[in-house]
Amino acid sequence: MITHVGSINVDYIVHNKRLPMPGETVFGDSLSMAIGGKGAIQIGAVARLGVPTCFISMMGELDPNLPLLKSDLAWAGVNCERIGMAKDMLCGSAFVMVEESGANAISIVHAADRAVTPEYVEQNRDVIRDAKVVMTEFMPPMETCEYAMKMAKEYGAVTIVNPAPVKEIPDGFYQYIDIITPNESEAAGYCGFAVDDEKSAAEACAFFHGKGVKNVVITLGGRGAFVSDGQRTEMVEAYKVKAVDTTGAGDSFNAGLAVAIWKDKDLFTAAKFANAVSSVSVQRKGSFRSIPTYEEVAQVFAL
Repeated sequence: MITHVGSINVDYIVHNKRLPMPGETVFGDSLSMAIGGKGAIQIGAVARLGVPTCFISMMGELDPNLPLLKSDLAWAGVNCERIGMAKDMLCGSAFVMVEESGANAISIVHAADRAVTPEYVEQNRDVIRDAKVVMTEFMPPMETCEYAMKMAKEYGAVTIVNPAPVKEIPDGFYQYIDIITPNESEAAGYCGFAVDDEKSAAEACAFFHGKGVKNVVITLGGRGAFVSDGQRTEMVEAYKVKAVDTTGAGDSFNAGLAVAIWKDKDLFTAAKFANAVSSVSVQRKGSFRSIPTYEEVAQVFAL
């Protein structure tokens, strides 16, 4: 089983010919709503790839979009038994603008995501104990993420941390991270220098290794991912496809990585599979319903 401690959002998605500049108003071509949140997309993708899941998260009881969220999670096959209901709150929300090139801009309101507390993780200790891989991202409170990863290491699980959005990571947290997966801008936010090529990606990996992280995977958009296990580094090239919508591409990548690790593949093979998952997802609109099945991904790269 793969357990995720993370967020659920309602995504409000506007498709534009291009993104507006600061202070500029542009007309959108279409508006849609869908399930979002890095946690929901990642665990949804894990489930679509055929691995048993459990999701520790929170919805807001006041949100009128609960049927939409529950329907999408059911479509993906996510085990939702450990999703709680936060009193007097709305669900987390994301406001997403996507331009024709596939580039996007996102603004997030946390709301019920903040109710994913260490106490709530403790109440669900059994599904961390029983997991082979435990994942998190930084939309829940930082203390929750650290508490969950520490607990996962106590039970011998592999921990995967997607450090997004960028927040200050306590030095003590790093020791509980087996694999960290920032993109280039997030890596720059933590390291303090631009990460835009293989040389700077290697330097960023060295930064995280120096903090105590065993394995580092830095996603570099359409170029692929730079991977380091502390002994070996490799630039894992992306698959060349025509992107329709890159929203959620990193989350699909993280799911693919987790599934390959769950299947006992090495880090470099896992990154190749993760690239394949992402390459299929970006050829479709949306961040959740674009998630592929294992059979679809296997036509590109099979484990």
